[in-house]
Amino acid sequence: MVTQKRIKGNFERSIIVGSISHWLGKKADGHTHTHKWSAYIKGINNEELPFIKKVVFHLHSSFKNPNRAVEIPPYEISETGWGEFDLGVTVYFVDPNEKPLDLFHLLRLHPPDGVKTKQPVVSETLDVIIFHDPTESFYNLIKLPEKPAEAAKNHALKLAQDQNLTLQEQAEINKLIDGRTKTIADVQKYRDMWKEKEGESLQLYQSIQQMEKTKLIYQKKLEKYNQMKQQQQQQQQQQQQIDTNMTDVNSNVINQQPIPMDLTTAATTTTTNTNNTTAFTTTTNSNTVII
Repeated sequence: MVTQKRIKGNFERSIIVGSISHWLGKKADGHTHTHKWSAYIKGINNEELPFIKKVVFHLHSSFKNPNRAVEIPPYEISETGWGEFDLGVTVYFVDPNEKPLDLFHLLRLHPPDGVKTKQPVVSETLDVIIFHDPTESFYNLIKLPEKPAEAAKNHALKLAQDQNLTLQEQAEINKLIDGRTKTIADVQKYRDMWKEKEGESLQLYQSIQQMEKTKLIYQKKLEKYNQMKQQQQQQQQQQQQIDTNMTDVNSNVINQQPIPMDLTTAATTTTTNTNNTTAFTTTTNSNTVII
């Protein structure tokens, strides 16, 4: 099997996960189908997404066939309903080595103020996908088109200039253009902040790992020290027991020795004869004297 060449580095592609809903009003089919809505994934400037193989939308369990796969762009589904819910989205990539990406999007049916309106309610979130060391073939799919943001901006300006718009409509379009430009700048700002914090987190993680290794080393040293100390205590106890036993043995030996006889001291015995006369016999050396 031939291993594909990999392009070193982290490469980003931005996608939009969004939804648009319409209040059906009198056209509603009862109380459970008051809105028609569509959920979608698209490029940040409506560019193609050739690196995506398929998208699976995970609807609320109350829908029939709640897991719906779309393998051909546009990656979009449509339904009717009455309630808002968290819509799960799984993105599968052309390269099977890339893990599927799980996203979540709040499906909005009502405007923030809660007032029913005939105007569509749009809810979009921007997600940045980071690919680490992609294969060369996959890298060619995730490369950004040249100057996509500029193209989108020029298209909006052209729309404002070519159409016969009122001053209010032109002001509204200019406001949207400014808001989009600010959003892109904010995204870049927070992306840079995220990279900075990611670097700090990596350094902190490495420091914690080093501290854990040092802690493990000291724990092993402490265990070894405690073992040596315990062995020393056992040896001391054994030595104390030996000393105690030796003391007892010496004491017993001393108590069992006979009392030596002093040859210069007389041993006196008392005897009584039949005449109740007491005789003292004193023995000195080998001579006996009767008193």
